[in-house]
Amino acid sequence: MTTGLSGIDDLQPSERDDACVAGASTAEVLHLLSAGATGAILMALGEGPLRTKTLTEQVPGYAPRTIYRYAGKLAELEIVEREEEPGVPSKVVHTLSDPCGTELYNLVNRFADASLTRLPDGRIDAHAWASLGLLADMWEAGMVEELSCEGRSPTDLARGHHGLSYHQVNRRAGLFKTGGLLEEWQGPGRRRCYGLTEKTRRKMGLIAGIARWRHHHVVAEDEEGMTAEEMATVLRVALPLVKLPEHRGKCLQLSVLSEDDAAGSEGETIWAEVTDDGTIQSCAEQPADPDGWGRGSVRHWIPILLDGKIDRVLVGDDAGLLANAVDGLYETLWTPQPF
Repeated sequence: MTTGLSGIDDLQPSERDDACVAGASTAEVLHLLSAGATGAILMALGEGPLRTKTLTEQVPGYAPRTIYRYAGKLAELEIVEREEEPGVPSKVVHTLSDPCGTELYNLVNRFADASLTRLPDGRIDAHAWASLGLLADMWEAGMVEELSCEGRSPTDLARGHHGLSYHQVNRRAGLFKTGGLLEEWQGPGRRRCYGLTEKTRRKMGLIAGIARWRHHHVVAEDEEGMTAEEMATVLRVALPLVKLPEHRGKCLQLSVLSEDDAAGSEGETIWAEVTDDGTIQSCAEQPADPDGWGRGSVRHWIPILLDGKIDRVLVGDDAGLLANAVDGLYETLWTPQPF
């Protein structure tokens, strides 16, 4: 069983799986969750420890050897612990590690409640898992960043720093559209244009959650789970989910600082304005003088997206504008939506 874009990627599925275990970057964690039975195993073990035979029964649709394989990969990442019970034959009990495994499970379960399709028995639909692999490919290629402010044509997207040809970009864009991550329309000169869908924007909550999980369990203690540039992309992509009709016409400036930024630096800057219908529109350039602004590091912005807490971000001018934007962003990302 393959997911994502394995048909056109340079990496074969087995190579991609090994990369997931070795590096555990944001994209690799997404691929790990989307590949095979991995995500389903994580969710099954969230209910409590399971012996191998019971685990295979709790993850239907996959051969037992597939379950063994992906359970082993989760154990390599120290997400799952395996304990052998004495006896003839011996039995292996699989348990989510604490806090590494339980934290990842709680994140994915929370995200699933808000933004993934569940089957009547509570399991997550296979297509929903596969969409995380597509998101990983978009994120890894830089297309999420390129589309964070406005739609672009395949020709525009092919000029990115990903090293993909126009043909490869065009093919991927078609797959992303089929997967519900991109929408298509006809732009000036009858050019095809692609933009991010609401489904993609809502997945920024999961991206931020993975960053926190990576900071706690994967990267060095003094490193963040994502860069300031990545955090800026997450904010640009997610902000248009929010409507603030009471702030029509206002301009918002957000700054994400890295640990290396000197005092007085603006870091990565996000510009946004509230349109006539109240929607926040992310802008590639400054649209006007800011009515309100917020400034903080990656570790200060992540709690805004995951917990709705703004207390560690420095706020200026129209504090109500930023507070309303933060409240709306948190509520939209984590309120269940019918898909």
